[in-house]
Amino acid sequence: MAIKERRDLERKIEALIIAIPRETEANEFYLKLAGEYQDEASQEMFRFLAEQELRHRASLEHILAGLEEKLAKLPK
Repeated sequence: MAIKERRDLERKIEALIIAIPRETEANEFYLKLAGEYQDEASQEMFRFLAEQELRHRASLEHILAGLEEKLAKLPK
């Protein structure tokens, strides 16, 4: 059972390690778009989306830390 649980946690960790940088990329993308628009509504929308990506990243990092902690406690 511990082997299956370890593999499951490792797969989840791998997915998060891939996803976290993508949140940063999305943040940078939206900030770039915000800078390309002159109207305040568009700038505000893209800045909002950029901020959401940072929140997503923080959430994923929190989940990752919890999974890594759980993995460390499993018998090898």
